[in-house]
Amino acid sequence: YLGLSPTYLNGRDRRDDGDAAHRCNIRYFTPEQKKLCIKDDDILQVIARGARKGIQECQYQFRTRRWNCPTKNSTDVFGKVLQIKTRETAFIYAIQAASVMHEVARACAKGELKTCGCDSNIRNQKTDGEFEWGGCSHDINHANLFVSQFVDSTEIKVKAPGQMNLWNNEAGRLAISGEMKLLCKCHGVSGSCSIKVCWRTTDNFRKVGKNLKEKFDGASHVKYSKKKQKFKPRNKFQKLPDKTDLVYIKESPDYCTPNHKTDSLGTKGRLCNSTSQGLDGCQLMCCGRGYYTTVKQVEEDCDCKFIWCCEVKCQRCKYKIQQNFCN
Repeated sequence: YLGLSPTYLNGRDRRDDGDAAHRCNIRYFTPEQKKLCIKDDDILQVIARGARKGIQECQYQFRTRRWNCPTKNSTDVFGKVLQIKTRETAFIYAIQAASVMHEVARACAKGELKTCGCDSNIRNQKTDGEFEWGGCSHDINHANLFVSQFVDSTEIKVKAPGQMNLWNNEAGRLAISGEMKLLCKCHGVSGSCSIKVCWRTTDNFRKVGKNLKEKFDGASHVKYSKKKQKFKPRNKFQKLPDKTDLVYIKESPDYCTPNHKTDSLGTKGRLCNSTSQGLDGCQLMCCGRGYYTTVKQVEEDCDCKFIWCCEVKCQRCKYKIQQNFCN
């Protein structure tokens, strides 16, 4: 919900309203979350940015699916889909854990938080003389620890839904730590690379979102064994999920029609592709109900030319586009 709040996204987090304990006394925070916030209340804006990033990435990855990650202005944000423990639930938990971890790691490196900074431990790792450690590596271990404490604190760990959420939270964090990249800079006379200095950073979040979307498509349908306190596949021919996989307990509804039990909005009025046989195609998107076509006139810049110096002149072109919408 912080990700939908302009107050925290814009940094106007009541800094003049008393001390950190007062600022962190947010009604939907757990006691553990309040404690973590009080240690460094600058974290509120960082979490808000991360949560917003997760929402936007979810909506981007599912823009051509029947369920397109809709949100509403309430503290559960995604609605009742969080309660039914489907693969959509799994993706939401994973992408939110990943996005907050991504933002915390970057905020640490930028010096925005008092409790963390650059990863100094990485300089102990051997490079076999290929380069020297330098710059400011993202402290992925701190980000992972903080997010696991902050996000996991909301779960009831002895029940199957809580275990499912914890599993997918970890899968989201592993999606970040598994996609670190090495950035390097050369130093030397006349452009030579006599000294190569490198540091480690988190990767572009769009790539993380794409990887988690692939995990969503291959998610494991599981059941929870209370006796053994672990998940096992519902189908005996299915492989055991590893820690990077997403898991879910119940099959998804079809999301074709509005349903208050799942907060499904249905697909009436959704844009579809009449030439596609995929999930964005009108046949599947519209659930066999058919579609209607509209023609829209668009005007935009075209035939742009650079005029020395320093101007760009463009013509205005008009053209028509055809759009299809589900009945």
